[in-house]
Amino acid sequence: MLRFHPAWPLAMLIFVIGCGGDGRSKVTGSVSYQGQPVKAGVISFIEEGAMAAAGGSAITDGKYEVPGEAGLKPGKYSVSISAPDNKSKAAAAEAMPGMSGPPPKETLPAKYNAKTELKAEVKAGGKNVFDFDLK
Repeated sequence: MLRFHPAWPLAMLIFVIGCGGDGRSKVTGSVSYQGQPVKAGVISFIEEGAMAAAGGSAITDGKYEVPGEAGLKPGKYSVSISAPDNKSKAAAAEAMPGMSGPPPKETLPAKYNAKTELKAEVKAGGKNVFDFDLK
């Protein structure tokens, strides 16, 4: 037979907080450039006023998903989308043995990554689906 223990309410509170009680939300969506899905890239959500990304995901065939356990807290974010040209053989050929060489060329304009103009607002309890149709 179970008996009430004074520590149970505290234990339940810790359990609830440990199970996603920090307000993080799953974020999903699609990314296209000039009407075509971005085949491969990275999307990052940078909390306004922060220096580093608060979360992000790989983009595969125009789709991305930041799962709930690694999700974003409610708030306003700048969004950076990068789609490097990984097919560049010239960059790999220029590298010395043991060196990585120059970074791949970015295929998207800077206004979508280095100088992003993209924004999103994550809302608690919302669906938080952000589709980006880049021109």
